[in-house]
Amino acid sequence: MTSLVAWIDRNQVPITRNFLMALYGADFVGSKLNWPRLHRTCSRFLHLLYAMEKEHGKTVYDIGYHDAYYVAYWVVLLVFMRAILMQHVFNPIAKHIVVIKSRKARVRFAEQSWSALYYTLSFGLGLYLYYHSPYYYNIENIFVGWPHDRMTGLFKKYYLISTAFWLQQVVVLHIEQRRKDHLQMLSHHFITCALVIGSYYYYFNRIGNLILIIMDSVDIFLSSAKILKYSRFPNACDAMFVVFAVTWIILRHGVYNYLFYISWFKSGQLMAASKCGVSAFVHKRCWSDRILNAFLALLGGLQLLSLLWLWMILRVVAKFIRGDNAEDVRSDENDTDVETTSSALNGAGATSSLLSETSVPAVETKD
Repeated sequence: MTSLVAWIDRNQVPITRNFLMALYGADFVGSKLNWPRLHRTCSRFLHLLYAMEKEHGKTVYDIGYHDAYYVAYWVVLLVFMRAILMQHVFNPIAKHIVVIKSRKARVRFAEQSWSALYYTLSFGLGLYLYYHSPYYYNIENIFVGWPHDRMTGLFKKYYLISTAFWLQQVVVLHIEQRRKDHLQMLSHHFITCALVIGSYYYYFNRIGNLILIIMDSVDIFLSSAKILKYSRFPNACDAMFVVFAVTWIILRHGVYNYLFYISWFKSGQLMAASKCGVSAFVHKRCWSDRILNAFLALLGGLQLLSLLWLWMILRVVAKFIRGDNAEDVRSDENDTDVETTSSALNGAGATSSLLSETSVPAVETKD
């Protein structure tokens, strides 16, 4: 089993590239030779499904089980994009521009560069969708009018790609070398996947959008701090860590818990007309106390993990206030031969709703 995992790790690019080429080729053949069954199957991977009528000049979409094809396609594509960028963009930057001598440190630099890129793009798109949403000025609209079974094509792509990203994270967690926080990471990934998939199925996509924004924004600073650390800018790294710690507390324990409060104490009355058993309710989904409590339990579990990592972050902050450089308290047992990363940074990343240093496989790079 170990040898199989190592082989997959070394061959991420050819495996994913061959799958993508086969898919694109089959779709081309199916369309040109008029093989509707082949073309229809390939299209499920490549295009959004369940289009409905247009609203305000834009096509809106519902959800369905065949959306799993699109998610699977993006799982493979994300693995491919990450491996290619790490090997041919970020690693050369680390070697020739930043001049990082250690190969392992270059891999870490490339990993965090990919993370920073993904989080920035995901945060930007999520914020754009939020700004143009009906819940931008009234937070209660995340539940008013539920179920929200009509979404724009851009919103549906955003949500499905986010789902693919987190499913990918579960896979790569088992590809890379097991680390000391493996169980915490695994718990976090399972909870996140359950929340993203469950919120999509039950049309709780509006609050899902807000939580993804919260998590992505913090992770930008986390990855940036690690990039600065591997680039040997300790003072800038310390400053970025402070920014990261402040945003972590405000967003993941302030704003997040405010959303948790609304979900617990107000969602029931805001969605009263859509509760299961209401005779006038005719929509395709209804909610029950059991369903709502399941989501609250998952949200609470994610917050407990965040509190665990907050304790680690505050330990680093306390040492920093006493005059210790944040670099001095960094200890990653897997990085003893390179400049090591803070255990608090690792822990914070482990609970972020999108990628930590311990949740990405080390793509092979050539010196």
